[in-house]
Amino acid sequence: MSSGVKAFVFDLGNVIVDLHLDRFLPTLGLDHQWSTEEALKIYEQSGLSRDFELGNISFDEFYQKSCEVFKISVERGKFLKAWNSIIGNEKEGISGLVESCAEKAPVYLLSNTNEPHYRWSLNQAPALHKMEEHFLSYELNLLKPDPRIYTETVERIGFPAENLFFIDDREDNIASALQVGLNAVQFKNAEQLKQVLEIL
Repeated sequence: MSSGVKAFVFDLGNVIVDLHLDRFLPTLGLDHQWSTEEALKIYEQSGLSRDFELGNISFDEFYQKSCEVFKISVERGKFLKAWNSIIGNEKEGISGLVESCAEKAPVYLLSNTNEPHYRWSLNQAPALHKMEEHFLSYELNLLKPDPRIYTETVERIGFPAENLFFIDDREDNIASALQVGLNAVQFKNAEQLKQVLEIL
């Protein structure tokens, strides 16, 4: 490619698969007690979701501590089902775009995620199976937008940062990637990304 792009790096949530945070509480039958926004705030303040995505705690620890923080008693299997309900279907049109990218250069995944969500996403998104390697926050023990996660990814892929093209839905993640030297675009939808990729 004339652009000098030697590898593509995709985010997972809201890029490859849809995220439905509003499904978690209803699946548990607890939507009458908290709103999605309240639950997210509880997870943020407790540091639980961050620890889980950093790989500092296992799913069993996350489940047990979630029950403690929310003061609920929920069977493990039901909690896991509710947790995985957050991961939706593969985004329309994205599989074809990933395949098109893979014809030009290697394609990778870089995601802030946790093991259950990642495993569930593998079932939901054929696009993930068209990628060379998956770089996951809970394995790297790093989270976007920490610049170190990008430098680690660059090192593992083996091309200079300026030869990588990064796609993510979050503005802060894009800003951090640009600071490290990657080419990057904020994902809006498959059609927008298609137009960006056509001019590379």
